[in-house]
Amino acid sequence: MYRITVDEQLSDDLFRFLVCSLREGVERFIDRDDDWQEEKAKLVHPSDYTRTLRVRKAEAPLWETLKEGQVYLSGEFETFSDGKAIKHFKISPDTKGFLRIDNLKIIDEGVKALYSDALRRR
Repeated sequence: MYRITVDEQLSDDLFRFLVCSLREGVERFIDRDDDWQEEKAKLVHPSDYTRTLRVRKAEAPLWETLKEGQVYLSGEFETFSDGKAIKHFKISPDTKGFLRIDNLKIIDEGVKALYSDALRRR
């Protein structure tokens, strides 16, 4: 199970991705830092970015659509929702998933909570 962040576009044909694995023992997750191991930087080109995303070319976003700040989950997981929005993700060994998550409401709410906590501590 991997989280891949499009970190920085270095040129038209080069991005830096940040890749990390889910921590051992985590079964149910959202996108908290505590859920993930340390990120590792990986330089990617149009010819090899799908390998870093761990997805077939047909399922990958087009190279031209990649933007800094996009975050993807790739691996054996499934989503759980309340019918309106995703509430969490869960490891599912027989399910292959690939999903952009930076644009999901649950991720946006988590970021707002972090900012709110940081401001209260001042």
